[in-house]
Amino acid sequence: MGVAHHASYLVWFEAGRTELIRASGRSYAQIEQDGWLLVVVEARCRYLRPARYDDRLTIRTRLAALRGATLEFGYQVIRTEDGELLAEGTTVHAAVDRTGRPRRIPQEIRRWLGGAGPAAAPGGRAGVHPVEGRSAGGPGEPKRSAARAGARAAPEGKGG
Repeated sequence: MGVAHHASYLVWFEAGRTELIRASGRSYAQIEQDGWLLVVVEARCRYLRPARYDDRLTIRTRLAALRGATLEFGYQVIRTEDGELLAEGTTVHAAVDRTGRPRRIPQEIRRWLGGAGPAAAPGGRAGVHPVEGRSAGGPGEPKRSAARAGARAAPEGKGG
């Protein structure tokens, strides 16, 4: 059909989330080494316009909420060429220990993740870190790009 597969958006959300965490000073690997897992308990995507094969995409990611044992991330998929918003979504994650039991997110993680989200910013302004240079691929996985990802902040856009 000439458009990116609907499941690719969840893969792009994961890439954006990984880069947001990296930009906040740690990595997913470090979180796991400390004994914490952030498991997806809910995912939502609203498709507004199709991403076509070989479209260059920007994935804007922000920490939308940080609660006792859960985090919520918000995403926007934007066609880089014209700035068109193609999709928006959220994922909710439960913080669990290695046994799979939900645990309150430790203060240390709250502190460094809070710098990327509403808890640390006056007026609830969230940090936004895009993953740039993704290309919408064919069936299955999106094409990977050697473009620099997640290194610069972008203004917060629609999607609240």
